[in-house]
Amino acid sequence: MIRLVMPDGTRHPLRWTDRHPMSRYGLGVVMHARQSVPLDGGQFKALALAGARIECSSDVERRRVAGALAWVALGLPESALVLSAI
Repeated sequence: MIRLVMPDGTRHPLRWTDRHPMSRYGLGVVMHARQSVPLDGGQFKALALAGARIECSSDVERRRVAGALAWVALGLPESALVLSAI
């Protein structure tokens, strides 16, 4: 399970998929689970700077999210992507 945790503590379910037109090179995309709207790295960087983070329930999910959001390339903080017993 993957969740976006907003600065106010609200949680929003996310999902990773490699079956979306925006998926590049098999890295997949992170989608808002309810609206099926992609969350890109730039959008998340703005949220992370305000205190948001993403929680993943497994290391595999954490790596997928990091790849899909271009974590390293965007210089996103490691503390904003955490492994958690959701």
